[in-house]
Amino acid sequence: MVFSKLKALLGAGLTVDTLLHETSVTPGGTLKGEVRISGGEADAAVERIAVAFTALIEDDAKSEDATRVDDYFTAEVSGKFDLAKGAAHSAPFEIQVPWETPFNAVEGRPLVGGMKLGVSTDLALDQAMDKGDLDWLTVEALPVHKAVWSALENLGFAFQETDLEAGTIQGATVPFYQEAEFWATGGDYAGRVKELEVTFVTGEASTDVVFQADNASELLAPDLNTTIRFSLPTADAADATEAVREQLDRLLTQKGA
Repeated sequence: MVFSKLKALLGAGLTVDTLLHETSVTPGGTLKGEVRISGGEADAAVERIAVAFTALIEDDAKSEDATRVDDYFTAEVSGKFDLAKGAAHSAPFEIQVPWETPFNAVEGRPLVGGMKLGVSTDLALDQAMDKGDLDWLTVEALPVHKAVWSALENLGFAFQETDLEAGTIQGATVPFYQEAEFWATGGDYAGRVKELEVTFVTGEASTDVVFQADNASELLAPDLNTTIRFSLPTADAADATEAVREQLDRLLTQKGA
């Protein structure tokens, strides 16, 4: 179990701490924890407690280095209750991690890039909202992510970095998309494609995989000759090398490479 640092100080000494049972989760998995409130020097009326999944996102519209914070999913873990002076209250929770949550680790290996994921605790008290600091999360890749990752490495691609870009692509509901950048450093694709950007639109049953090769345009308005999209079962951990090879060949035929 991991305690967060002090999350909020409201009114006359009212404090809120969030305890996460684990800080490593998977998309579609369960985040378990507990929000603990200690009463202050006067009675208080709490309106609600919520836990928000948060991502730090690059905003290219502003500048290359600009980032913004997006709460892309919020779950209420407690409704209204009265907290007496000096009393304590606990709100345990189990929340499903949104399927479209980006991942920042593959087989326990942290991914290089400017992507940070976490949760924060929101407390509404006397018609005012107090938002706590972020508790960072490690989000492990799902079987489909790992299968595509391994297939690309088998075909001579080397992972470079990953980040989050602002905007919603087709089929997604979150206000960003994750790009993982690979370079063709060997195998049949060296010299035919330099940079391959991979994006996943993850669902419970199936996941769409988007490949974009050597394209300077954004994924929100792509050059269709350099982009291809296909689906794989989300829970399938089988070797995807041949399926990925087929899609790469189709992409390069479109591209004329």
